[in-house]
Amino acid sequence: MKAKAHVAIPPLCSSGLMLTYRCTNACRHCLYYCSPRQPDEWLTVEMAERIFAALGREHSFSGLHFAGGEATLNMERLLEVVRLARQKRVPIDYLETNASWCDDYDETVRQLRRLKDAGLLCVLVSVCMYHNEFVPFSHMKNCIHACREVLGPDGAFVYPSHLYTMLERLPDEGTHSLREFCEYLGIGVDSQELHALFPLIPGGRAVKALRGFYKVQPVDTFARDNCGPNLQSPHHAHLDLYGNLFTGGCAGICPGTVDNLHPQITEDTFPVFWTLCHEGPVGLLRLAPDFIPDPNGYAGKCDVCFDVRKHLHATGEYPELRPASFYEV
Repeated sequence: MKAKAHVAIPPLCSSGLMLTYRCTNACRHCLYYCSPRQPDEWLTVEMAERIFAALGREHSFSGLHFAGGEATLNMERLLEVVRLARQKRVPIDYLETNASWCDDYDETVRQLRRLKDAGLLCVLVSVCMYHNEFVPFSHMKNCIHACREVLGPDGAFVYPSHLYTMLERLPDEGTHSLREFCEYLGIGVDSQELHALFPLIPGGRAVKALRGFYKVQPVDTFARDNCGPNLQSPHHAHLDLYGNLFTGGCAGICPGTVDNLHPQITEDTFPVFWTLCHEGPVGLLRLAPDFIPDPNGYAGKCDVCFDVRKHLHATGEYPELRPASFYEV
């Protein structure tokens, strides 16, 4: 019998470092199920050293960004990690933030000067209607203007930039529900017009919180959708505070760790990841013969994947499915 091929994670080109899963927000579109209810646990300096050493061995590596959760919830730890990255000569791209900490402009400037001194040169400011349900637009504006004052004209990366002018139409102070945002723009809450403003991956919290965006279809619809090209991409991987590696923007499944970013992935060693690469989420049904697919259907292959993986995680038989907090939501 011909041996089944193994799966290889190529040398990483870029990565995010998740300092925590804890966040001020529980955004409808979050792929990682971050929220204020997540454990108040943080990347340690010791783990950061191990991660930076591992990334230093990735010869194609070109850039790291700091993320969460919301990394600024522990500013002192964030500063320590940024300083360490600079000391270890890890190339830094940006800090990703929802600007919840930017209520006072002068204090925002002060903190950004500390971050600049530590080695940070750019901040990605998340600006969208889903964040505005938790963070006033005035905070986002403070962050953007302060970044440009402290870090220079290229110091603020506004993402996505086209939503900035739309949010300007709403009152700056206070938060606004998704319905309020839609009323100001004259579009429907579940409309494709809204979805087109900020296309989302139908995974994480989005498939439940924004289900109206997606055409729900039977599970067999996704039988031919394998995930190999995405999961084996060297770009925009993530390492979390526990040293878990995630690839392809796919949360909750670890094909490697800080101690071994490139293990030999076979059907025996990483059955879930291997199956996703070769057969896609519907292939996971073979690992879960007692799983009953949702008779109402699924919004996409990521929706199928999370439903089956949650079932598999509950068995305790698949250590590649972690952290537990991702599944116990």
